[in-house]
Amino acid sequence: MPDFGNSNLIMPLKAAIYDPYLDTLGGGERYCLTVAEILSKKGYDVDLFWSGDPTFLTKAADRFALDLKPIKIVKDIFNLPLRCLELAEDNLNSIKRPALKTSTIIDKYRITKKYHLFFYLSDGSIPLIFSKKNILHMQVPFRFHPNIQQKIATCLKARLFSQVVCNSRFTQKFIDQYLARPSVVLYPPVDILKFNPAKVKTNSILSVGRFDNILNAKKQDILIEAFKTLYRQQPNLDWKLILLGGSMLSEETNSFLKYLKKLARGYTVEFLVNPGFEVLKNYYSEAKIYWHAAGFGVDEDLHPESTEHFGISTVEAMASGAVPIVVNKGGLKEIVINNKNGFLWRDVNDLVAQTLSLIKSPQQLKSLSQKAQESCQQFSKENFQKEFLSLITPK
Repeated sequence: MPDFGNSNLIMPLKAAIYDPYLDTLGGGERYCLTVAEILSKKGYDVDLFWSGDPTFLTKAADRFALDLKPIKIVKDIFNLPLRCLELAEDNLNSIKRPALKTSTIIDKYRITKKYHLFFYLSDGSIPLIFSKKNILHMQVPFRFHPNIQQKIATCLKARLFSQVVCNSRFTQKFIDQYLARPSVVLYPPVDILKFNPAKVKTNSILSVGRFDNILNAKKQDILIEAFKTLYRQQPNLDWKLILLGGSMLSEETNSFLKYLKKLARGYTVEFLVNPGFEVLKNYYSEAKIYWHAAGFGVDEDLHPESTEHFGISTVEAMASGAVPIVVNKGGLKEIVINNKNGFLWRDVNDLVAQTLSLIKSPQQLKSLSQKAQESCQQFSKENFQKEFLSLITPK
């Protein structure tokens, strides 16, 4: 028990994390919770501001293979609405969030000033936080058109943050314009060491992404249509498409998932919903090819938020030896170099042609698989931890 009468007692540093979308268990949530794990292992007492279902933390630890046991959940004082998430109307009505009492500026000052470090994932708005060191994480390349008063207020509040961190150069391009200050790019952490290719891979094409239409929809319907085209061109191919991802709704009530299953009927398409990390890892290891379609059909200059802002699942697939064939949009272009460690596609015919080329050339498949494994090392969790700790350590 601490001796509070001892003036020489060194109290632990306190850190706080805020992410308004924690229960979606997406890439941004992995990012923030990895920060929480790193800080905890470095001796910080870490609080997570959240007033939703607390059981998500156990699910997150399993989904992301993180040690979150020391993390403490405290009451959310920011109470952000889901205004930037373009949920389908039927999904929106199915997600129940508690009504929370709005915290005042005085409340926020009193609560946040006790922290040495505050890591805040923004929904596009800029909060007032008064801890000793504040880091604003922008994972979505928002395009806002504020009036002059809003622009001034935003830029002034942004000055309260010692650092603004973006998850890719693609995101950074838009955020630096919005905040009128330079940010740093800290690529999301991928636990590369936990992913390995199976000794014997299956004839499978894998795609990993949420089964919903939130923000940057994963466009699994496009992939199903591409797979059907693949089979129409080569009807004797012994390959399958595996669609794997999370769902906040049950399979019975997720209308988008039901639509996808109907679309895939009659073809060798498998669905796996809300898998644990070990199951996810096994599917990655066995896949020969990885597909990704988020951002297809989107003008990335007009609607950058609707593309893939980085692409963690693509890196995981590459670490597992699957050759990525991903849409030529958003942050994916920072991961995949066309015909060097995978392929970038522009339309469905392009996707089908590139896939058939790999299927028919086992040597090319093997070569690109090796190059994918080598090139993805730059996005390792170890690199993320090193760069993040450098960011918060006084120079």
